[in-house]
Amino acid sequence: MIRVGLVGCGWWAAHAHVPAIEAHPDAALVAASDPDPARLAAMTAGAPGARSFSTVEEMLAVSDLDVLVVASPAAFHAGAARAGLLSEVSVLVEKPFTLHAAEAHGLVRLARARRLGLSVSLPYQYTAAAREIRALLTEGRLGDLVGVHAVFESYTAPLYSGDVDEYLRRVNRPHAVAPLPGTYADVAIAGGGHGQSQTSHVVSAIMDATGARPERIAGESVFVSPGMDTANAISLRLSGTAVATVFSSGGALPGLAAQQSVTYLGTAGSARHDLARATLDWATADGAGGHVEPGDGESAYPNGAPVSTLIDAVAQVRAGHSDAPLMELTAGAERAARAVEVIESLYSEDAVRD
Repeated sequence: MIRVGLVGCGWWAAHAHVPAIEAHPDAALVAASDPDPARLAAMTAGAPGARSFSTVEEMLAVSDLDVLVVASPAAFHAGAARAGLLSEVSVLVEKPFTLHAAEAHGLVRLARARRLGLSVSLPYQYTAAAREIRALLTEGRLGDLVGVHAVFESYTAPLYSGDVDEYLRRVNRPHAVAPLPGTYADVAIAGGGHGQSQTSHVVSAIMDATGARPERIAGESVFVSPGMDTANAISLRLSGTAVATVFSSGGALPGLAAQQSVTYLGTAGSARHDLARATLDWATADGAGGHVEPGDGESAYPNGAPVSTLIDAVAQVRAGHSDAPLMELTAGAERAARAVEVIESLYSEDAVRD
């Protein structure tokens, strides 16, 4: 049995991570930590045998864990993940990976040195469409990549001022699946607004699909308060030959579907990845092409897949098989660390002042 510990007992852990752990036949939630006693008690009440701790350090000191799920607010991701890796535990970190690129790259180096799995919870990357665009680009079927254009709209703007009720109205979601008012509105724990909360999704998707590094980064943001943004426009020079543009905003309103798509243009073909619908359409100059969409029963946003995939990889090692799946996840974390470089630039002193 793969023993899982949880850091942070908030809304997203309860909605996404814990159900995936409970549904996994080879895993069990055995420990949880949270500074809020009420949240901690509510989480462990549904997991018989799970021990409660106020800090991750206390939990790691006495719990023999195989996997640590870090679902605390963003400002605490790096410290909790590092503590897990130093305790020889494979780690899943909720997005945004970390607030600073140096922290993210340091965690990747530590995981590799210890042959541990390090993964970032980015569900858009766990679909058939995401796998296909990675293959198309890796195998060169679109030729040399020239340009990437992304639009990512969401309904999250009210969260950056703490108006959870308006956010729930826009997404037609019950209060049972809602963050606390300060989770996204407090710069000290969120590290920013839309860039951290949402733009991190689409930039990570581009880095994951292309495997590129951001060589030059330029960005402009709309700031609603110091450090708290609600829209981003980014221009990137990617390693190789490609340039990329990203527009991302939390200001979508009900009545018109939010766009969430990335277009890849190469010298021999093009592809459009619709993140919201988990579809991919592609065509090449020689007349080939294809369409990918979720299969029967597959979610367009498989929010339980990141933790399930890490548990599977750890279980394979436990059974005596290769640790290649763990190292593949850690390679994905390195690509996610490159996205942190981009997002961090949006919150530089110059960007905030301007």
